[in-house]
Amino acid sequence: MWRAKRTEHCHVGGFSLVELLVALTVFALASLIAYRGLNSMAATKAELDAEIRFWRALGNVFERMEMDFSLALAHPLRETPDRLGAPFQGASATEGFVIDLVRQDGDRTPVQLRYRCQNRTLTLSMRPVNVALTAAAATPVGGEQTTVLWQGIERCEAAFLGSAGVWRSDWPGGEAQSRPQGMRIRLAMPGHGQFERVYYLP
Repeated sequence: MWRAKRTEHCHVGGFSLVELLVALTVFALASLIAYRGLNSMAATKAELDAEIRFWRALGNVFERMEMDFSLALAHPLRETPDRLGAPFQGASATEGFVIDLVRQDGDRTPVQLRYRCQNRTLTLSMRPVNVALTAAAATPVGGEQTTVLWQGIERCEAAFLGSAGVWRSDWPGGEAQSRPQGMRIRLAMPGHGQFERVYYLP
C-alpha cells in the first residue's frame, strides 16, 4: 500500500530586496538627523563662544577706563613757562568723543592718555611725560603708542559731571575744578544694544 509523503517547504532565512531598501532608508534618515544635530550643536557652541568673547572684551574696556579715570591727576602740568595745561579735558559730539588726561604709571611717571571714539572705532593713545622739577615745561618722552580697543561701534558718547551735579558734553568748559566729579560713557554695539557705565572720580 502506497502512502503519500508530505512535502514540507523550508523557509530560507534572509532579507528581501524591499526590506533591505527600507533598512537603508531608515539608516540614511537616522544619519542625516544625527549629522544635523551635530551641526546644530557646533553652531550653538560657536555662538556661545562668540558671546563669551564679546562680554569679556567689553568688560576689559570698561575696567581699563575705570582704572585710568580713577588715577587721573588733579594738578595741572606746565606746558610752557607761563602756561599750565589742564590735566583733564574732554569733548563729546554726535560723531564721537575725545578724552585727554594725565595719570601716574606704575613707577609714578606721568603718562598722557587719550581716549578717542571716532569712525566707529575706540582707541587709546599713551605717551610718557618727563616732568622734572627744575624744567620749565613738561616734555614728551618717546613715541606715542595707540591701541585699538574696539571696532564696529554704532554710537559712542561721553559726559562729564560738574560741580552743580549737571552732566556736560565738554570739560572743563568753565568749571573751576580740574577734574569732573564723574564720567559717563555710552557705547552702542550692533546686535547688543547700548551699554552705559558711570565712573565717580575720587
